[in-house]
Amino acid sequence: MSLVGRVMVWATVFLPLLAMTALPPPALADKTPPGADGLPATNPKHPWKLFVGAPRVDTLSFALSDIVPVARRQFIHDEWQIFTVDAAEGRIVTKWKQMHHPLLLIFMGHVNARCMVTLQPLDRNRTRIVFQADLASHRELQGNPMLGAAKRAYAKAARNYVTEVRGYLNTHRNLSSLAP
Repeated sequence: MSLVGRVMVWATVFLPLLAMTALPPPALADKTPPGADGLPATNPKHPWKLFVGAPRVDTLSFALSDIVPVARRQFIHDEWQIFTVDAAEGRIVTKWKQMHHPLLLIFMGHVNARCMVTLQPLDRNRTRIVFQADLASHRELQGNPMLGAAKRAYAKAARNYVTEVRGYLNTHRNLSSLAP
């Protein structure tokens, strides 16, 4: 094997292994099944540290009763499992799910996320939608070098979620409870 070939093998196989051994070991969750909300059980010595995302507020020109099923549908379309839906209160909460991204694992450890949408009627055909997501990790997230990138990804995901809900409502306006 040529020198270039050996360097390539070393760089692709051994360098990542060396980097992984230099990292502190992750805090391991108990082997008990996750709670009903999807957040894995944890050892009291390594509790979950929560990071609450900034609420993203928008207004939709539809009745609350029209938005709840569409907001729920969008979460399912985006591969989230629903934990609770309270149509009367206008609240949808997803189950926690693990985020699978190599950089997150390296810099933030095992990270779980959940999303919440709260809907508030403003009048007959206008509703405020508040999208908020939380992160849970065994590591402290405040001051983490990846937090800025995570916040930007979160802001984009929140905008996309509301855009998708609005788009579905606009293209299916004939299903609206306010349709003539």
